[in-house]
Amino acid sequence: MTLSNTWPRYGKVTLKPFTEPLTETEWRRFYDCFRDPEIADWNGSRPLKMPLWLFKRVVMGEVSRGDRVGFGILDEQGEWLGTVELYEMNHSEATLGILIGAKDRWGHGYGTDAVKAVLEYAFSTLKLQKVKLRTYKHNLRAQRAFQKAGFRYVDAPPVQAPRFNFGLAPKAEFVPMEITREDWACS
Repeated sequence: MTLSNTWPRYGKVTLKPFTEPLTETEWRRFYDCFRDPEIADWNGSRPLKMPLWLFKRVVMGEVSRGDRVGFGILDEQGEWLGTVELYEMNHSEATLGILIGAKDRWGHGYGTDAVKAVLEYAFSTLKLQKVKLRTYKHNLRAQRAFQKAGFRYVDAPPVQAPRFNFGLAPKAEFVPMEITREDWACS
């Protein structure tokens, strides 16, 4: 696979924009991430049940909306490791989401490198002022990776419990973190 020199990169990773065509192998790895029960549990969700063809359609529909930017995370050899995206975007801020689906790569710095690459894109290319995220209290590995990338903990505003939670963890289980353009420039 030939990686574009214009794609965001940092350390060991290159971010492949979802606006670029994905190979069938990349689609399969992407899809399998969301079908894995352990990964779903770390994300506070249930394993995906929809067929691959529908998953592709949903993802491409999300990409075309314009309020999010998504990337596949590729390793040094161009192998698909997971995804990172900026969503809930407006002119000044966005929310970050990341998923490393290649479990054999967990704990090897790929997540931190992907976060640093997407932050460079967010602050330099998109000119955002702040990137925020929510992770689960029990996901200490993710929190450490986010801190290494420059995120800091912030106080959470009071949140009313949802009327229906569809089996997801309550919002009180979230740990909010953020990084500003100024924080990033100083790191």
